[in-house]
Amino acid sequence: MNIPSTPKPVNITFLDRAIVQIQDRLKEKLSWLDHSFGISQRLVTKRDMKDFFYPGVHIGKGTYINVLPDQGLGNFSFIILRDPQSISHTPGTYTKIQSNIGIVFWFDLKNLFPSSDDRNIEVVKRQILDVLTKQLFLTTGSLGPVIEISQNAENVYKGYSLKEVDSQFLMQPYAGLRFDCNLFITEEC
Repeated sequence: MNIPSTPKPVNITFLDRAIVQIQDRLKEKLSWLDHSFGISQRLVTKRDMKDFFYPGVHIGKGTYINVLPDQGLGNFSFIILRDPQSISHTPGTYTKIQSNIGIVFWFDLKNLFPSSDDRNIEVVKRQILDVLTKQLFLTTGSLGPVIEISQNAENVYKGYSLKEVDSQFLMQPYAGLRFDCNLFITEEC
């Protein structure tokens, strides 16, 4: 399957206008990022007669891909849009929307640092934090400060079936990080 490096919705509006800019900036500023996915959905399927929850990203034409750790996808990011979103509005003028988002990254450290066997997660954390706080200028909306950074599987993939996130996918040379922050947009009425 041919997966675009930054798959985007066809009709970009509302929060998507800011999300696609985040995707583009992450892909542009983090040279090691193979895929910068947009908003994920919490999808469910049955495995061994039990519900299995996973983050799925729509990549077009009704096709979703599972974005749990996967070597086949390379180094990637995706966005979790928390529910509910806060809305305040002034009738006849504008509506303000605030949404807490999680930006999840999964990567292979051997691809980032080929000549090192060290677990340089803090270096990667700093790179991502620099992009999110110093290099991510949005023309639609704004990204608030990073509230939390998570690196344990139960926090990075919170709400999903962790049995699928085997320890091998978060052990050297693999790692995952999640950056939580608020996304703000203002829409005219």
